[in-house]
Amino acid sequence: MPASFLFALAAAAATTAVSATELPALEKDPTAMSQSEIRAFNKGRSVNDPDFIRCRRSEETGSLVHKTFTCHTMSQWAAMERQGNQTARDTYEAMTSKSINQAN
Repeated sequence: MPASFLFALAAAAATTAVSATELPALEKDPTAMSQSEIRAFNKGRSVNDPDFIRCRRSEETGSLVHKTFTCHTMSQWAAMERQGNQTARDTYEAMTSKSINQAN
């Protein structure tokens, strides 16, 4: 390939790339945003960006068709995962540190 083509391609990529300072800040709770607002907010963001909004679908027990969508930023999902893991560790430690019932 000609070098001029590669330079033109690199220049085009540099002008279309969105810097982190140009991306809008999160002003609204992700759970209150519509899907189109979330898509617009995520446009130009990397999946690894802490402000990237990810929605997860969960099926409702007892229903074949009703599903619930929960949307949070990646940093919020990570914080909830850490908290859940800590709660599980605390529960495990509380259960194993109790003495066994020796009433028999």
